[in-house]
Amino acid sequence: MLDAHFVTMKNPSRTYLSPAILLGAMGCTTSSAVFESVPNDGSTSPVVDGASNPSPSGDASPSNDSPASSPSSDGASLMDGSALGDGGVVQALANVQRSDPDSGAAQSALPGAVAANNAFALDLYTQLLSEQGDAGASNILTSPISASLALTMTYAGALGQTATGMASALHFGAAANSIFEGQNALSQALASRASAAFSNAQQLASAADQQAPSQSDYDLTVVNSVWGEQTYPWAAPFLNILAQDYGTGVYLQDFINQFDQARLNINAWVSSETFDKINNLLPEGSLDSATRMVLVNAIHLKLPWQLAFAASATATDTFTRADGTTVSPSFMNQTLTAPYVDDGQAQVVGLPLTGGQVSVLIALPHADVGLAAYESNLTAGSAPLVQPASQTYVRLSLPKATFTSPTFSLKIALQAMGMGQAFDKSSADFSGMCASLPDGGRLYISDVLQKAMVAVQETGVEAAAATAVIMARTSVAIQLPTPTPMVVNRPYLVTIVDVPTGAILFLGHVEDPTDSGSP
Repeated sequence: MLDAHFVTMKNPSRTYLSPAILLGAMGCTTSSAVFESVPNDGSTSPVVDGASNPSPSGDASPSNDSPASSPSSDGASLMDGSALGDGGVVQALANVQRSDPDSGAAQSALPGAVAANNAFALDLYTQLLSEQGDAGASNILTSPISASLALTMTYAGALGQTATGMASALHFGAAANSIFEGQNALSQALASRASAAFSNAQQLASAADQQAPSQSDYDLTVVNSVWGEQTYPWAAPFLNILAQDYGTGVYLQDFINQFDQARLNINAWVSSETFDKINNLLPEGSLDSATRMVLVNAIHLKLPWQLAFAASATATDTFTRADGTTVSPSFMNQTLTAPYVDDGQAQVVGLPLTGGQVSVLIALPHADVGLAAYESNLTAGSAPLVQPASQTYVRLSLPKATFTSPTFSLKIALQAMGMGQAFDKSSADFSGMCASLPDGGRLYISDVLQKAMVAVQETGVEAAAATAVIMARTSVAIQLPTPTPMVVNRPYLVTIVDVPTGAILFLGHVEDPTDSGSP
C-alpha cells in the first residue's frame, strides 16, 4: 500500500502533519494520498456534477461476502451531495465515462506506461536496497505498480516544477503526455487476466473430465479510490482524470470533525478489496483534523500454478541465509518444462500461473555471486525481470514462503529519485487538485508508505500490496532430456510479471523463507 499525505500550511512557521501510511501486500496492493489542512469552521459542501456509485460501507469490519464496490463512472447524476449507499458516503465524480482501454489512443499509450512503470520499479527497488544498507539482510517486498498508480493519480493534481519532478521520478519520459491513458489501458488489461485464466481452467477441466475449478481461486483486481474533505471544491480537471483513467471519483468525508470515522471507512474499503490481506491500512492516529485527502490504490492477485506442485513431494530441507546460518523450510519439488535461462550470474525460471498471462520469476544467483552483488547490477532488461523466451526441462526445488512486510516509507527513496519538491511544504504545487483552499495554505506530500504480502504454496500464489499517499496541509508424453537442477536453497530474487505487457507487478527478494514478517 502506498499512502502519500498532503498537508496544507497556514503559514511557514506552523504546519499540520499526519503520519503518511503506505501499506502493501503482494497479491493485494493499496495506494492512497491524504491531504490535510488547518481546521475550517465553514460547512459548505462543494456542488459538483457527478455520478453516484455503490460506495464503501462505513462499517469498519468488512465481510468478504459483500466487498465494497470499486468506483466507476456509471450511475445517476449527483448534484447536491446527497448520501449514497448504506455507508452514507457521497462521491464527487466527474460526469464522464471511463476511457475505452481498447481504443487506438489507449493501446498506443500502453507500451510507454509499461516502460515507465518498469523503470520506476527498478529505480525504487535499488533505492530501497540502498536504504536497507547495514540494517542486515531481510526479506524485501514491494509493489511498484501500486506505488506508480497512486503517485500518478497524485501527479494529476501537480503543477509546475512539482509536476516536472514527479514525472522524472516516475520515469514518464516521452510517455508523459499519455501516461493517464496508458495506465488506464494497463490497469484494465490486468483486470481481464483472472477471468481469462478461469475460463481456460474450466475448459481444461471439462476436457479432462475433472472437477470444475473454484472461481474464488482466480482474482487479479486493480482498483482505486480517493477520499476528500467534503468542504473542499476539488478541481474539475482533476476529477475528470480520476474518472476517465482511474475509474474513481472523490468520496466526500468529514475529515475536519470525524477524521477517525473516515479512517475506518477507508480501512474497511481496503480490507474488502484485498480480501482481508491488507487490514488497518491507516492505523489509529494516522489521520487528524488537518487531513484533507487520501488517495488509495489496491491490487490483489490470487491464481493457481499452471502446473501445481504435488503436496506429497514437499519435504523439509536446509536453506542457507546470507550470513551462513541455516533454517529448515518446507521445499516444494517438481520436474517440469518451463521458461528458463542462465545469464551467467544466476539461474532464472519462470513459473506461469493458470492461463499463462501472469508468471512468477525466481532468480537464484550462482553460489559464487551472491544476491547482493547480483541485485547491484540489475537493469531494465535483466533476466530476472523478463519472462525467459526459451523452455528448459528443470528439476526445481523451491521453498514455501509466506511473508508480510512491515510498513515502510518510500519518502527518502522518492526524494532521491527527484521528487523532492512534492514533499517541500514551502514550494510544493498541487493547486491542480484544489485551486483555492477554503482554509488557505498549500498542499504537499508528507510521506509515502507501503506494505506487501506474498504466499507461495503448492497450489499457487497469492499476493497483495497497498499504497497510500497522504497529503497534509502545511503436459504431453515425449522423450525428455536430463533435467537441469535448480535448488533454491539460498537467498533469491522474486518477480511477478504480466507476460503480455511485460509489466512488473511485484518485486522483492527472500533472505529467509521461514520469516513470515509482520502479518
